[in-house]
Amino acid sequence: MTRTATVAAAVLAGVAAALALVRGGYAVPAELVAPTLVLTLAVAWSFVGVGLVARHRRPDSRTGVLMVLFGFAWLARFVVAVDTTPAFVVGVLLGSVALSVFVQLLVTFPTGRTESRAQRVLVGLGWLLSVPLDAVFLALGAQRGRGEGPPPNGLVITPAGGGFRPEAVDLAVQAVVVALCVSVLVSVWSRWRACGPAARRALTPGLVGGTIVVGTLLVQRTAILLLLPPSAGVWLAWSSQVVLVVWPAALLLGLLRSRLDRSGVGRLVVELGEAGAGPEHLRSVVARTLHDPSVALVHRRPGTDGFVDAGGAPVEVGARAVTFLERDGEPIAALLHDPALSAEPDLVEAVAAGAGLAMENERLHAEVRHQLREVRASRARLVEAADAARRRVERDLHDGAQQRLVAVGLALRLARAGAPPAELDALLAEAADELTAALAELRELARGIYPPLLTDGGLGPALLSLAERAPLPVVLAAVPPERPPETVERTCYFVVSEALTNAAKHAGASTVEVSVVPDVSGAGGLCVEVVDDGVGGADPDGSGLRGLADRVAALGGGLEVASPAGRGTRVTASVPCG
Repeated sequence: MTRTATVAAAVLAGVAAALALVRGGYAVPAELVAPTLVLTLAVAWSFVGVGLVARHRRPDSRTGVLMVLFGFAWLARFVVAVDTTPAFVVGVLLGSVALSVFVQLLVTFPTGRTESRAQRVLVGLGWLLSVPLDAVFLALGAQRGRGEGPPPNGLVITPAGGGFRPEAVDLAVQAVVVALCVSVLVSVWSRWRACGPAARRALTPGLVGGTIVVGTLLVQRTAILLLLPPSAGVWLAWSSQVVLVVWPAALLLGLLRSRLDRSGVGRLVVELGEAGAGPEHLRSVVARTLHDPSVALVHRRPGTDGFVDAGGAPVEVGARAVTFLERDGEPIAALLHDPALSAEPDLVEAVAAGAGLAMENERLHAEVRHQLREVRASRARLVEAADAARRRVERDLHDGAQQRLVAVGLALRLARAGAPPAELDALLAEAADELTAALAELRELARGIYPPLLTDGGLGPALLSLAERAPLPVVLAAVPPERPPETVERTCYFVVSEALTNAAKHAGASTVEVSVVPDVSGAGGLCVEVVDDGVGGADPDGSGLRGLADRVAALGGGLEVASPAGRGTRVTASVPCG
């Protein structure tokens, strides 16, 4: 049904309800005709009109449809005002439909859909208390109120005479209604308490008005259970209908709150343009615009799927609702926010677009801060590695060549002191042997620090010598035909040296293959690859591999270690030449 047809049907239904009240055959006090008609039509047309707006603005929600249905159900009650048997039957059956729709509207707001078992139970109970229960009463022959005084079913709010005496079945039904009212209030406010600030802003207007209506209904029905005269609840009945007139506007406010919040995006852009806007300022402005203090802004690290916060620390984005901000089809940042905002993507996207430039700048700052943290950590590791290497050289000198030189000095002093000729030759021979061994150890030590062959012959001969001296078979698959810059050459050599040492000591490998080829990624450098067939399981964060990564990173390159358990280890280093 189109909006025009719906409005026309609502107008005709209102006119029909007014005629049924005035000309239906029941006696209505003259002073109550006007207020009854005004409130009735105001409630019905308010729900229909606002419901149509809600349906148009929020087609994803069923709340608008339920509001229109409530408006027509509110007018359909007046069928009972026609003093005929068919009208009485139809009027009684339709008399409580509006209450059932009201319960569903309040319990399921703002989506209009039942989302939990408790909601389905409350909505189902609300519908059982309308047409099915009224049909049972009609089948049992209930004709109460027909043809006597004002129309039945409480269409006209007026105190009855002093002879009101509810029956047992009335008390049972009212007890169920009271229990339903209490359950509805507990359900909606428990849901409100469990929501975040963003969802509460949308829920509050509708829940406050609905709570007032349910509260008055609860007091009215409790008065019946306490056998108080109906006149005690007359003013409550009038006030609840007045609240019903304005309640649709509150529901619409809750539905469209995010649309109204979009007007704050312009202010967001202005505030982000203020001088001195830092990461916390950016987050606070976005949080204030979205009305979600839990908002977090994270930035994607280029070339990876990881995200970091403003301080450069890694962040897991899968734990919360997330909206990505993209540039050229690639996510550059993300907003972590209240899951309730996922139902309002337009608002979140508008805020993200308004903060886009600031977030892009902040992303670059976050990347720089992350790199600075890595540089500081790498510098500390390099200093520690240099100190450790210095201590190792000192220990090797002390335990090796130094001891041999001390022995040489002792032998020479004994010879100078006038050793017998028979011992002199032996002392000099011993001194010569110790000097030869000390020289060999010093050469070996120097080769470990920086091999002379690397300086004299280049990377190819140095790697060949390294492979020949390795304690396991090494296949040198490829080496560059031309010599790269000295720093690149030295880095490639030590990558291969450390990888071979690890393969020999820890991998239990039988063979190792080494290749150094031009980097095909376009960086203009060399790609070093060392592959063994060992047990795998190498730790990339171990001291040796981490030191290699720092050495390669110092030249702007990167080191990757693939070492699945039982499938060997592959160490790949990309070393730029520029």
